[in-house]
Amino acid sequence: MKKTAVFGNFIHELRTQRKLSQRVVADKLGIDISLLSKIEHGERQLQGRMLAGLADLFELDYRALQINYLNQRIESEFGDEPFLIDSLKNYIEKRSKK
Repeated sequence: MKKTAVFGNFIHELRTQRKLSQRVVADKLGIDISLLSKIEHGERQLQGRMLAGLADLFELDYRALQINYLNQRIESEFGDEPFLIDSLKNYIEKRSKK
């Protein structure tokens, strides 16, 4: 399974458990049905701006959802990079100085 499919599968499971149509979810996210379908099938990535709509629609904790999303994106895009940990530490250090 593609790494991008993990979050898409999560959305699909939530949607089907709650018996919501793709139209309802797509409208809440401000996207069309075809894009939602591609996200659910791991062909496209969810965009961060969609998280608030998901949290609201599925009554999820936004903070936890965003952390899960960012973890998945970091793993998907940078998981094999040899200096990932060093880079993240550097980023956190710079952010904490703001």
